[in-house]
Amino acid sequence: MLCELKRLFAGRGMWTAMLLAVSAILSGTAWTGIAETSETGNFLLLVQNALCSRSVYFLMPVVAVLPWSDSILSERKGGFLKSILSRCIRRVYVENKILTVALGAFLSWIIAGMAVSFLFFVFFFPMEKKGMISISMIWGMAAVLIRCGLIAATLGTIGGICAVLSESSYLAFGFPLVGYYFCIIIQERYFPDALWIYPPEWIAGSVNWGVNQEGLWCFLLIFLVLSIVLHGFILYGKIEEL
Repeated sequence: MLCELKRLFAGRGMWTAMLLAVSAILSGTAWTGIAETSETGNFLLLVQNALCSRSVYFLMPVVAVLPWSDSILSERKGGFLKSILSRCIRRVYVENKILTVALGAFLSWIIAGMAVSFLFFVFFFPMEKKGMISISMIWGMAAVLIRCGLIAATLGTIGGICAVLSESSYLAFGFPLVGYYFCIIIQERYFPDALWIYPPEWIAGSVNWGVNQEGLWCFLLIFLVLSIVLHGFILYGKIEEL
C-alpha cells in the first residue's frame, strides 16, 4: 500500500488534480465577502461557499479521475503489472489498487480544501473580529469538504472500473464526466424535485436529509462502498486472466 501511495504522489495526475481543485475553489470564492468587520471564522465560510460554487461543481469529476483511475492501464502497458504480480499476492494487489484509486480522488479535494483554508487563515483571519472560531463553523466547512472528497472518491472509482472494463483511458476519464453532467442536466431540466440524483446537492446538503444530514452521509458512503467493491471484483477477475 505504501509503495502504491508513493507512486500516486509521484505522478503528475495527482498534482494536476490538486492544482485544479485549488483553482476551482479560488475561482468560486466570493471575494466581496471579505471585510475588516467580518465575524471571527469568516474565512471558513468563504471556503465553504466556494466549495458549493459552480466552478467546483464543474471540475469535480475532472479532478476525481486524474490522480489514479487509469493507473492499471499504464502499469499493464509498461509491463509493470506482470512484474508486480509475480512478487505479490493478487488479492493484496487488488486491495491496494482499489483503495489507492479511491484515496487519490478523495485526497485531491481534501488537500486542496485544507490548503486554501490555511491560505485564507493567514491572509484574512487577522482582518476579522477578535474571538474564538465556533465549532459549528469548523464543522460546516469540514462537512462540505468531506462530502466533496467522498463524491470524488466514488467518481474516481467508477473511472477505475471503466479503465478495467474498456482498457481505454478515454473511457476511464470520460464516462464519470458524462454520467455526472448527465445527472445535473436531467435534474435541472426534467426532475427538479429529484435532488437525490443532483450532485451539487450532494455537496451542499442544502435540504433536509434527516437529523444531522444522516441520510446524505449514508447515501454517499453506501454509493462509495458499492463502487469500491464492484471495482475490486472486476479488477480481480481481470488480472486472473493474465
